[in-house]
Amino acid sequence: MKTNLLIFLIALINVSCKENAPTVIAPENNAPVLSEHFAFELYDGLANTVAAPVLNKLNENYSRILSDLELTSLPKVNVQIWNDETHFQNDMKRDLGVNYWGSTGYVYNLTTVRVLNRHNLPQTVLHEFAHIVSLHVNNRFGNNPRWLWEAVALYEAGDFVHPRNISYLAAGSFPTLEELNTDFNQGNQKIYAVGYLLAEYIVNTWGKSKFVQLIKTNANITTTLGITTGQFETGWKEFVVKQYL
Repeated sequence: MKTNLLIFLIALINVSCKENAPTVIAPENNAPVLSEHFAFELYDGLANTVAAPVLNKLNENYSRILSDLELTSLPKVNVQIWNDETHFQNDMKRDLGVNYWGSTGYVYNLTTVRVLNRHNLPQTVLHEFAHIVSLHVNNRFGNNPRWLWEAVALYEAGDFVHPRNISYLAAGSFPTLEELNTDFNQGNQKIYAVGYLLAEYIVNTWGKSKFVQLIKTNANITTTLGITTGQFETGWKEFVVKQYL
């Protein structure tokens, strides 16, 4: 992945048991990292100090994200962090049945995020936490559809990319929602560049309540917004061009 945004894996739901979960490895005499809302598990010899900036980032954004998605509470979230990529991918294959090479984070279940200690770790975890929150709005929302699933997390985590820095948008070529739903392993990662802009268009045009309603209806644009998918795509392009280009 060439940009920080492209490190984010399309998060998957897996609610199977974890009886073979990896053993937590942490330096001796390090107390577990716990807070009111989060608990950390550190693998591959990571020191507990790794968790501090991650926890700060989560705490700074916790109330805002819950409020944005119209939730008042959330179960404690478990944040699991690997330092070895092979270990991370092997455990992913064991528990999900598939590898997503190049990914550094995913949602394991309704209360667990798993990440690799690379790039901007606090931002990666914040993105995955936003996925967790959206799943508590609609537990059938995971990657369903992918474009909105990622757009919500990108917007709530503040992962903005200016359209002038996205060559195809700057040239006036905007992807369709169908294109943005392409599976992660099929190589189309455009959603990570444009997802924030999609969410911004929805919020600015219809408000946050409709944004949340789209999550609840798995992006039923016609029912929720009263327009067709084609009209939505046209409106999104007009919004981005007027706002940024």
